[in-house]
Amino acid sequence: MGCELCGGGDEWIKTCLTPEGSRLMVCDSCYGENAPILVIVPGDWTVTARCDVCWRYGNPREFVEVRLGGRKNTYSGTCRMCWPDRVDNV
Repeated sequence: MGCELCGGGDEWIKTCLTPEGSRLMVCDSCYGENAPILVIVPGDWTVTARCDVCWRYGNPREFVEVRLGGRKNTYSGTCRMCWPDRVDNV
């Protein structure tokens, strides 16, 4: 899935509404450049990750490490709050 403005982006691309009412998928860079005219709206998919330590769900971008393969092949990893507590983080 790529940005409709530049073709870039990642798995967690934003869905935005334009002033004309159309929806666009935009990357972080293009959103930053066009933030005054774009509104982030719910997309077709919700992407979350589950922390292996505290089991909380959150935005994968806010995780220190994230990978596919968690429960039901979802994203899992370690959230920023639990990262200092990891034994292997020495």
